[in-house]
Amino acid sequence: MLTSRTKNIIKVAVLCLIVSLLSFILGAHVNSKPLSIFNKSNDGTKAYVQKIDDEKQLEANKDIKRLLEAMELIEAKYVRDVDREVLLNGAIKGMVESLEDPYSVYMTPAEFESFMISVDGAFEGVGLSLGLDEETGEVIVVSPIEGTPAHKAGIRPKDIIIKVDDVELKGKKLDDAVSLIRGPKGEKVTIYVKRQGVKDILKFDLVRDNIVLKTVNHEVLGNNIGYIKISSFDSHTADEFDESLAQLKKQSVKGLILDLRNNPGGSLYESVKVADRILGKGRVVYTEDRHKNILEEYYSDAEKIDMPLVVLVNENSASASEIVAGAIQDHKAGVLVGTKTFGKGSVQELEPFNDGSGMKLTIAKYYIPSGRSIDKVGIQPNIKVENEKNVDTFNIPRDKDMQLNKALEVVKSMIAGSK
Repeated sequence: MLTSRTKNIIKVAVLCLIVSLLSFILGAHVNSKPLSIFNKSNDGTKAYVQKIDDEKQLEANKDIKRLLEAMELIEAKYVRDVDREVLLNGAIKGMVESLEDPYSVYMTPAEFESFMISVDGAFEGVGLSLGLDEETGEVIVVSPIEGTPAHKAGIRPKDIIIKVDDVELKGKKLDDAVSLIRGPKGEKVTIYVKRQGVKDILKFDLVRDNIVLKTVNHEVLGNNIGYIKISSFDSHTADEFDESLAQLKKQSVKGLILDLRNNPGGSLYESVKVADRILGKGRVVYTEDRHKNILEEYYSDAEKIDMPLVVLVNENSASASEIVAGAIQDHKAGVLVGTKTFGKGSVQELEPFNDGSGMKLTIAKYYIPSGRSIDKVGIQPNIKVENEKNVDTFNIPRDKDMQLNKALEVVKSMIAGSK
């Protein structure tokens, strides 16, 4: 259960860190970078359009006229034919890029649709994570999502997709390939694959389905230590966390390790709900605009978790994961182990436009309960532990994971001390 005290309502808050604009495109999704924070506007452009006086309107008309004159000049005299839509998108993108803010982005309709799918964490398709080989231009399978049609059919990482139905992918852009693969649940699609070490082209006849990206996994370590890994925060994460925690409690775990390493962020609301299950009563996070006005405050009002807690963080823990980690540290609800977090503390508002395009614009900063801004500074763990430099932080063998081993040591000590 959550309470939110609002001084100046900004709609529903949602959060993520530097996300790739082509992440999770319906039937497939593309490798993503860490995500950025944004507030989701329900009003479109009306959310920020204010009444202005006649003088300002006249000034605005002059600016718009200048933009149109430039566009008309290019269309009339440029040495090659140009597409007006391309010019307009370029003008708006240039406007946003002039802010020199990596978290403020203009998105075309296709990019905006893809972005919204990444936020929701659910889509219709076959469940492939795709990438593009920049040297060969080939569409490569990064990984099939577990339990999806692509995974069940046997498509593997590093497979090269050469054709979808009757369309050859040679020379196609990645988003073109994804558009061919995506589609409504129940529709069929045939994917042709070239696999290393296999002479013949492999053919996969798939039926598209609803794909829900699982963000929470759990297991029991040793005899009595619960382990929950949250890979990102989407609209299903808090429910998945509840389910994992309930399953672990049924197995009578005595302590819990919450792994937020390499978690790029996601939904602010979901991160607050997860914190609500852990903290007990108290403030989780609040946001301020450029005038230092508090825009939104989120509070936890549930019971504090009833077992020792250790939270794993690293340099790739960002945005929503920093909200959870920072709130736990400030409330002394657990011990943070690992390395300093990413340091993403600004808020973006998401504005859809009438043509299906949209903009993500920085409008505020967020602060963890103690009043700290973690923007560009991150959160220092209570116990600093670095893994070996030559170890892949995303795929660490358990025997080489010094951070996890330290977390186990700490939580066992906490269990012993609580007896």
